[in-house]
Amino acid sequence: MTSVSSVTLSLILEKIASRDKDFRYMATSDLSNELAKDTFRFDSQASEKQVSDVVLTQLEDPSVDISGLAVKCLGVLVNKNRPEQLHEVVCALCDRLLTSKTEQLRDLATQGLKTVVAELSSKKADTLVAAATPKLIEGLKAQPADVVSSSLDILAELTARRYGTLLPDQEGLKRALLPELDESRAGVRKRAIQCLASLATSLPPASLDDLCTAVFARLESKGLKQETARTYIQAVGGVSKSVGHKFGQHLPRAVPLCIRYLRSAAEGDDELREYCLQALESFVLRSPQQARSQLGDILPVCLEFLRFDPNYADDDMDDEGEEEGGEDMEEDEEASEEEEWSDDEDTSWKVRRAAAKTVASIISHFPDLLTEVYPKVAPVLVQRFREREETVKQDVFQAYVDLLRQVGLAARRSDGAATGLLRADIPLVMRAVARQLKHKSAKTRVGVFRVLLELVGVAPDAVGEHVGELIPGIQAALQDTSSAGSSSKIQALQFLNSAMAANAPATFQPSAAALSKSVYAAAGERYYKVAAEALRVCEQLVRVIRPDTAVPVGPAMQPLVLPLYTAVMARLAAQDQDQELKECAISCMAAAVAALGDVLGADVAQVGALADEFAELPPRSGGATGRRQKRAKTAHPQADAAGAAGAAAEATAGRGDGGGGAEVLRVLLDRLKNDITRLTAVKALATIASSPLNIDLSSVLAPALTELTGFLRKSNRQLRQASLAALAAIVSKDGSRVEAGVLQSALEEASALVNDGDLLVTALSLSFATAALREQPACAPAVVNRVLPQAIALVKSPLLQGAALEALQSFFQALVGSGAAGASAETLLAQLAAAGTEADASKSAQHAAAQCFAVLSAAAGQADVNATVQRLLATLEDAGKDDNTKRFALLCIGELGRRADLTAFPALPNALTAALGSELIAESASMALGGVAAGNLGAYLPLLLQHVHAQAKTPKQLYQLLKALNEVITSIALGAASGSSSSGGGDGGGGGGGSGPLMSDSQQGEVLKLLLGAAEASEEECRAVVAECLGSLALLNAALVLPALQSQLKSASGETRTAVVAGVRHCFQDTPHPVDALLPGVLPDFLASMGDEDRHVRRAAVQVLSTAAHTKPGLVVEHLPAALPLLYAQTVVNKELIRTVDLGPFKHQIDDGLELRKAAYECMDELLDRCYDRVDAAAFIQHLESGLRDHYDVKMVAHPILTKLAAIAPGQVTSALDRLVEPLQATLQAKVKTDAVKQEVDRNEDMLRSCLRAVDALAKLPSAQQVPLFKQFLDGVVLQAPLKDKYQAIRDERRELEGADAGEV
Repeated sequence: MTSVSSVTLSLILEKIASRDKDFRYMATSDLSNELAKDTFRFDSQASEKQVSDVVLTQLEDPSVDISGLAVKCLGVLVNKNRPEQLHEVVCALCDRLLTSKTEQLRDLATQGLKTVVAELSSKKADTLVAAATPKLIEGLKAQPADVVSSSLDILAELTARRYGTLLPDQEGLKRALLPELDESRAGVRKRAIQCLASLATSLPPASLDDLCTAVFARLESKGLKQETARTYIQAVGGVSKSVGHKFGQHLPRAVPLCIRYLRSAAEGDDELREYCLQALESFVLRSPQQARSQLGDILPVCLEFLRFDPNYADDDMDDEGEEEGGEDMEEDEEASEEEEWSDDEDTSWKVRRAAAKTVASIISHFPDLLTEVYPKVAPVLVQRFREREETVKQDVFQAYVDLLRQVGLAARRSDGAATGLLRADIPLVMRAVARQLKHKSAKTRVGVFRVLLELVGVAPDAVGEHVGELIPGIQAALQDTSSAGSSSKIQALQFLNSAMAANAPATFQPSAAALSKSVYAAAGERYYKVAAEALRVCEQLVRVIRPDTAVPVGPAMQPLVLPLYTAVMARLAAQDQDQELKECAISCMAAAVAALGDVLGADVAQVGALADEFAELPPRSGGATGRRQKRAKTAHPQADAAGAAGAAAEATAGRGDGGGGAEVLRVLLDRLKNDITRLTAVKALATIASSPLNIDLSSVLAPALTELTGFLRKSNRQLRQASLAALAAIVSKDGSRVEAGVLQSALEEASALVNDGDLLVTALSLSFATAALREQPACAPAVVNRVLPQAIALVKSPLLQGAALEALQSFFQALVGSGAAGASAETLLAQLAAAGTEADASKSAQHAAAQCFAVLSAAAGQADVNATVQRLLATLEDAGKDDNTKRFALLCIGELGRRADLTAFPALPNALTAALGSELIAESASMALGGVAAGNLGAYLPLLLQHVHAQAKTPKQLYQLLKALNEVITSIALGAASGSSSSGGGDGGGGGGGSGPLMSDSQQGEVLKLLLGAAEASEEECRAVVAECLGSLALLNAALVLPALQSQLKSASGETRTAVVAGVRHCFQDTPHPVDALLPGVLPDFLASMGDEDRHVRRAAVQVLSTAAHTKPGLVVEHLPAALPLLYAQTVVNKELIRTVDLGPFKHQIDDGLELRKAAYECMDELLDRCYDRVDAAAFIQHLESGLRDHYDVKMVAHPILTKLAAIAPGQVTSALDRLVEPLQATLQAKVKTDAVKQEVDRNEDMLRSCLRAVDALAKLPSAQQVPLFKQFLDGVVLQAPLKDKYQAIRDERRELEGADAGEV
């Protein structure tokens, strides 16, 4: 404390002693402010004690205001006190609580202690706990009731802050709290339960067992009063919720007790029933693994009490009997219920609510039992849709939504059992929801639509079959005018949007007329969210009205067209509305014009003119106000909608222009100029331009192209992409009408985007240039001057691939076809050859240039191909050519071989095989040989196989030949050979061009034999290529290959076993394939190879499981019980695989098992994504723990797995949270060596961020703060320097991502 502060403090203390109340108040306030300063420090122990004594004295001041300030001052003071003085202050407060004669003084002492507990830094918590706990335990034995209550309050605050581990006498506190559960006062019992539950988290296992045993013994005693039973059941639930999995071993005793009291509760004792069900829910949530064996008892009793409604006798009513007249009966019953019963008279709804929550927790935590749980739960939940109490009904809906989500997860895994059960229930479910949609409550309708939305996602076609039953309810929701009606309207419209998108248009056509009026009305709602959802439904209605533009609109649908246009145009033309609404209106109008433009005809112009009056477009000449008023009265069509639409169609047919959308296009053009709506307007123009109808764009063609051209200069990537797509669509449609200057300007801007910085934008730019060349050949000089140089530069990029490469090939073909000067085939081929043979050209750039070269050459005809190949062969034979040139020549020959018949060159085979002997061009030679063989199978496959046999003992040559063979087999398996065979010219004997059979059975057998022989190669790279070949060959003939691979699992050669197991991995395709039918029969044997003695075989088998889970999870789920133990065994560090290498000055350890463990955790990651409902979460977490302690590479995989698991299975993760703290803390506190290089420092930083992301996911768990070890870890390690700022950055990053995702939704 500085001298200034010392003087100030002395003056304050003098004023505090004043008799004047105002002086004392101001002085106490000044003292509080002085103590709160960061710079304040006591200069001596005497002054510290003096201030502490003064503050304690002020607590007893007669003035309430002053004593209140003293309490506030106390909270600041204790953080400035030394531990000794803090101990004295706490003891003084406790003594006042216990000995003060007046209740007012005891209350002030209580407030002071609570303030100290709340404000004191956790670093001084040990002093607080040591001083307060013994005296508070003594207070539990005091006579005054308020002393006992206050002591319990403070103890509850202490234990709630997880200071239990600091308690000097945990057993003493436990013994003192247990008798309070029998206290007559409800408030005391409640506080005692809170203290015991919080204390239980820090009790040693033996002490926790004693606590549970004492509570159970009391519940098992005879003659227990109902209120006492309620207290002890609450205690069971509270302890279970706080200690999590530690309580699991007591479930065999706890569950029967809860069920016994649940069934034996006295009539009207709904509170006891509720507590029993809440305890059962806590067992499921916090100890799911141990609760699994008790589900046979828990689930039936929960379903029984889900129907518990003693004051209402409707549960036994037959569902079928309700169909006729049931709705009226329900309304009468509801009315009578409202009159007869109230919340005060009937509390049974609390029982049903607790039962519904417990059922929902069982559904969510045991997805692997779905097929067992569904038949028991689904009928009861559907029946309880007619629940009388609103809050319970919402919980029932949520439970059923959770059930549908689990069915959806199973369906995505191709598990049809649960989906079949759901489909059988659809008629019953739809009848139930149809009844509930007629309910007067908006909340009920919202809940029903949530169910329907989930149902659409799981079984969309099943919902479509029953849509007629839902129409009255949907209409009622859309016509709801109550204050809460907006939410039900939004949900109803979202359901309609999803259902229409997921079903065929014919499904909704019978109901379209009935729905359209309500939807059109909703589009005019003032609340923008309702109107936006309605416009989305209108966009789906366009598809319903006219599914196929080649077919005229049916008579029944014609009356819907003009009202739709009117409703959407009103929103499109309005300016003062939300951005979302504007975008929805633009998108909807574009869909309407694109699909219905020829039907709208003259009415588009009529209504568009009216909308133009209301829109804030450029003002017109005099008289606008008068015309606006006149048209507002007369322009809206009042005649029959069908007649209006028919007249419009007739007018359109008379004009023959295919549409009258000029006014719409003018409005869209105006939106194109608006920064907020321009992106959506660009997409709308592209939609209209892409319409198969002959929509006339001439009125906006020039200005639209000008705006789109300007957008290409913007930095907004999405805007550039949309603009290029729109330009290509418009030019493809009306290219001949575009002014040459406008098109040239657009091409100049697009040419600047042709580079490897953004390959997607590049592909779109090239597609636009290609469309311009085809539709307006006169623009070719501009393309040659501006786009072609960029395209040639792009060919040289090592990044060129995919869609950009395909667009580039189409561009070159279109450019040659335009006949432009300087763009002949010879010129372009020369430029491509120059690009491919540059000294610094990368291999990928050479390959891309070769593909473009081959496309142009093949398009010129077989004669030109022959001449080109002859020149390329001459290049190969020319000793003066460098390796770069020869490499490009080989790649060109390979690409040409895929597309043309090269059997006319007898010297070609020898040239290719000779090139294989040159190390610098061997890779290109293998690709060339593979490409030629793929396109000329009959002539080159035998030659290729012959060379493979001959080079079996030469690893380098064998590797290149196997790569060539892989090119052949992979091309055939993917259909590349058959796709290119049309350009061949060989004879029917399979000589060339692939015109013969792709690969005969004898050839397949020969290839298989050869590959199995090559599988014994000692080089890993050879075995990898062999495995890929075997997988591709299995796609051609699974019946031949899979049994052969299966038989090789018994081979004595580890290399062979590795190759055949790895080969199976390449059999799994993302799309359905005939091989899927044979894989289940052999898959168990290959997965069993995870137990092989060879680590390479084990790793290959792990990768098979990972690939299968990723591509075809339905094929592996049944084998997981046998496969998972083998997989988990691969996560253990095997010290036998760790070897030490002597490097002279130092020794280095190499872990040969690291890659295997990393593969195992990557497989676990896939299983978590695809097959979580078939995975035992407890075992999964147990083995994940070892990954959190493993090498850097393994940790970087384990941390994201833990993050996912926290979101998917919060209950199971929370149960194991105390075990996860140690490895996470060790990672965060690991120190980098002082002499570490930058790479090691960066790796450590990456690992810290990865670990902190996992910690952030754990901190979000609902009960994470109730786990003392985790809270201590979070407060003492993560939220302290130097990790605090990094952790905060991780949290900010996560929130930003969540906000972005929410915005996208």
